[in-house]
Amino acid sequence: MTETTLTNDERRCLQMWFRQAIAKLELEEVTNVMLENYPLEDETANAHKSVVTRRRASRGKLSSHIKELSV
Repeated sequence: MTETTLTNDERRCLQMWFRQAIAKLELEEVTNVMLENYPLEDETANAHKSVVTRRRASRGKLSSHIKELSV
């Protein structure tokens, strides 16, 4: 039997493919461990309330009064 050798380019391609596959498996494992240790919380219970805009206090009378005192 004759063994076919891989070219350097094919070897690099396989190395990158294996690294990507290993990284994907590690990510899935970490995700599963995190979900076991820190389960997802109900989003509706911790939802932020909508921000209510407030009216600005009128500054007209107070400002002019202070201006009159400083003159």
